[in-house]
Amino acid sequence: MHVFIAEYAVATGNPNLIEEGSAMLNTLVTSFQRCGHTTHYPTMNTRLPSGKPLFTDESFTEALTHANRCDAGIVIAPDDLLYEATEVLEDHTCNLGSPPDAVRISADKLSCTKILKQHKIPAPQTMIDEVPTGKWVIKPRYGCGGEDVRVVDLKSTEKIPPGFVATEYIQGEHISVSLIKGETTLPLTINRQIIRQNDNTITYHGNQTPWEVKNREEVLKIATETVRAIGCRGYTGVDIVNGDQP
Repeated sequence: MHVFIAEYAVATGNPNLIEEGSAMLNTLVTSFQRCGHTTHYPTMNTRLPSGKPLFTDESFTEALTHANRCDAGIVIAPDDLLYEATEVLEDHTCNLGSPPDAVRISADKLSCTKILKQHKIPAPQTMIDEVPTGKWVIKPRYGCGGEDVRVVDLKSTEKIPPGFVATEYIQGEHISVSLIKGETTLPLTINRQIIRQNDNTITYHGNQTPWEVKNREEVLKIATETVRAIGCRGYTGVDIVNGDQP
C-alpha cells in the first residue's frame, strides 16, 4: 500500500516546529516502511533516511492534494490548521487519522471542555468572556505548542482578550498519553511534557517518553474515555495535568 504522510513543519519548512515535526514524521514513515508499505511525504527541503520525498514549495493545503497518488494518508498539523487539512486529505485519499469533526472539537479548547464535562471527564473550568479573581491560565482558544500562554493571579474580575480563553490553574505534573483508537483503544505510552514557567509565561520544550506515574491505570482510563468522547480515530494523544485528581 502507498501511504501519504504530511507533516506541517517539514512540508512548509517552518523553523519553529521543524525538530519535533521531523521526529514525528520520521517515526511514522519508518513504521509504515517496516510493515511493508511505501511512504510518500511532502517536504520543502528536509530529507528523511527513508520514504519517498515529494519536494514542494506549495502551501500546505496544496501539498495535501498530492495524496490522490496514494491509497491512504495521515496529516499532522497545528490545531488551528488541522480541521481544514483533514478535510482536504479526505477529499483526496482514505484518511487514517481522526475525522474532521473530532479534529474541530479537539482544536477548540472551549468546545473540547464542554464535551469532556458532558461525559463527566475531569476538565478545568474554562471561561471565555471575563475571568474572576484567582489564578488562571490565559491561552489562545485555538493553538498548540504552548504559544502565547501566560499565568495570571487576579485580584479583580478582568475581560479575556478576543480569541483567548482562561482555564483554572491546576498544580500538577504535565503529562500526555499516546493512544491508537480503532474499534478498541490501545494505549501506547505515558509521556512527560517538558513545560517551563518563567514569571508569568509558560513554554513547551518537548516530551520525555516513556514516563512512569503512580496512578497509571487511572491516567490511561481517563485518556481512553477522552478519545472515545471526542470521536478520535487512529493515532492520537491526550494532555493531562496529573495532580490530586488528573
